[in-house]
Amino acid sequence: MRDPASELRKLRRICRRAELHEDGGQPLVHLPELRVQHAGAVETVDGLLCPRQHSGYVSRLFLSKPFPNRGQNWTTHNILGAPWHAMSWNGVDPGLGWDEILGAHLRPLQ
Repeated sequence: MRDPASELRKLRRICRRAELHEDGGQPLVHLPELRVQHAGAVETVDGLLCPRQHSGYVSRLFLSKPFPNRGQNWTTHNILGAPWHAMSWNGVDPGLGWDEILGAHLRPLQ
């Protein structure tokens, strides 16, 4: 199992205000003002990275808004008292570093 503090430090190189939370005993990382490459531009959204199993996926990235022209089958989830959007993107190895998990989840949005 990876050290959450070490993984959080790596994520802060990507999103300097990343904060570690817990949901159901699992780590959850809030990524405020995450810069996302999307369709040739950069958009800023909030993110929520679940580097472990969530809702039938081995890892999951939730965003404060959907990108319906990228990714597939967007769904809305209520997490930590707020609505979050996630595309159907499975198979991102939870054994990777959290920064690598984030990168893999962001790839379909480019």
